[in-house]
Amino acid sequence: MKTLILSLFLVSVGTLFSQITLQVNDFATANDTVRMSLANPFTIDLQNTGANAVWDFSQLSAQSQTLIDYNPIGFGSLLIIATYGPIASTPYKATYFNLTNDLPLDQFSAFLPIELSNLSQYTRRTSSEINSIGYSIDVQGQGVPFKSDTIETRYALPLQFNDTYTSRGYTYIDLNPATDIKFIQHRERNSVVDGWGTLTTPLGTFQALRIRHDITENDSIYQTFFGTGSWIAPPGFVTTEYEWWTTGKKEFLVRATVGGFGQNQGAATIEYQDIYLGLDASIDETASKIEFYPNPAADWCFFKSTAPFEAIEIYNLNGQVVARHENAALQGFFDISALQTGTYTIHVHTSKGVLHKKLVKL
Repeated sequence: MKTLILSLFLVSVGTLFSQITLQVNDFATANDTVRMSLANPFTIDLQNTGANAVWDFSQLSAQSQTLIDYNPIGFGSLLIIATYGPIASTPYKATYFNLTNDLPLDQFSAFLPIELSNLSQYTRRTSSEINSIGYSIDVQGQGVPFKSDTIETRYALPLQFNDTYTSRGYTYIDLNPATDIKFIQHRERNSVVDGWGTLTTPLGTFQALRIRHDITENDSIYQTFFGTGSWIAPPGFVTTEYEWWTTGKKEFLVRATVGGFGQNQGAATIEYQDIYLGLDASIDETASKIEFYPNPAADWCFFKSTAPFEAIEIYNLNGQVVARHENAALQGFFDISALQTGTYTIHVHTSKGVLHKKLVKL
């Protein structure tokens, strides 16, 4: 009887105090894929953490989904391969890269005489760290790399309850000679594993660690859109990311992000790992399905599209609408003969939002 009681006690204590440790193999590597859902509005108690916590997010529901690809450094421009590939210096030998929206390209690319697309972040994965080592941007379709002068550590490994670490990242992006734009990104990260326990999501129930990242970003942009060139320093951007991780899943199970300019903390944006729900259509996918040709063009511009859209607006570099075509989607072309020679931005209005394409008028 005493043996039975002791055995039950040891089992219960082992369950109660069970903790996990995150190692490098719990993080994604090249050729992995992870499907993430963006949650519908959901109230989440971000103060609920600590030892042996219970997190019930079983009521999360998806409004859209994204498949994250962790791409190997085996294709791309020769310049990118030389910068991040096998012959790169050790700190910059990337394990994988994936698309990101870390830099505000969409906010200023509409004013530029060139097309910027496919912002990618490069990651180095070792047994002790997961590092952000730089970016690349497609400039007029050509991939251009920008290494981080100071390498940011996203995760210091191994990770256990009560572990803390800090890191900084500094990246200088100069788009000359393509265009006179410079961008400086400076980030400071303070991270703590502030909880462990049991997590339930639509994917299942897991033993989990919670990691809190407090991230302060101070950026500077050199622009020549208006008047002479000048540096612009937006207010510091402060975000807090709360992540729940388990072993073997390659990415966080749930991430709640709050943040804003200064100390303005808004409602949480919640992402979580999920099964395929058929919700992958997005503005980025729509953009890849619409192409205008010829470009540059003189009189008529045609398009190839497998995605529906409602209207086309053409903007000049001063941000003025110079033409609007309601029926272009039905006709398959639109007339640009009346436009002056120069560079324009086409705003394509779709059911998913507005996407932007560059057009050069001869």
